[in-house]
This record gives sequence, structure tokens and C-alpha cells, in this order.
Amino acid sequence: MSQLSRYSLILLVLFGMSFVGVACTHTADTGTIATVLNSPPEQDLGTTTQCAVCGMKLHVKSDTPAVQYKGKDYYFCDGGERDAFAQDPNKYLNK
Repeated sequence: MSQLSRYSLILLVLFGMSFVGVACTHTADTGTIATVLNSPPEQDLGTTTQCAVCGMKLHVKSDTPAVQYKGKDYYFCDGGERDAFAQDPNKYLNK
């Protein structure tokens, strides 16, 4: 494969991946939707917040696990906590 073809293929794959934005998860009890974000909104990068599950202080970076629920963004220490929250946000919001 020529180098030009290889670069074209890489660009095509990257372009295709750019359309993979968010994944939706229905919560267990409410039927409402929590949207798992691929990355936090740019305006939140560098801010300090708390993990929505365990309460630990964290700094929002481009790879910080995030969910949008009822118009608000929530951040997590890891993907496991993000997934638990996405399954049942009210379990963690009603603490």
C-alpha cells in the first residue's frame, strides 16, 4: 500500500470516528436518559469538581469520564462509576 493511500485511509478512519459523539443509556427505573459523553465540554476543562458517585475532588481533563443528565454535566473518577451513575442517576443524586 502506498504511503499516500495509507494516509488517506487513516484520515478516513479519523473522520468517521469524529461522528461517534455520544451513547445513550436508559436508566433502570425512570426511563429517563443519561447521555455518556466522550469528553467533557471544553468550558469545563481545567475546573475542579467532585465525583458524582464517591464525592472525591477531581480536576476535569479531556479524558475525565462524564455524563449529561437532565441538562447538567456530571464527572467521575473512573468509567465504572460513570457507568453505575448512567444506569441509575437518581440513586446517586438522592444521597
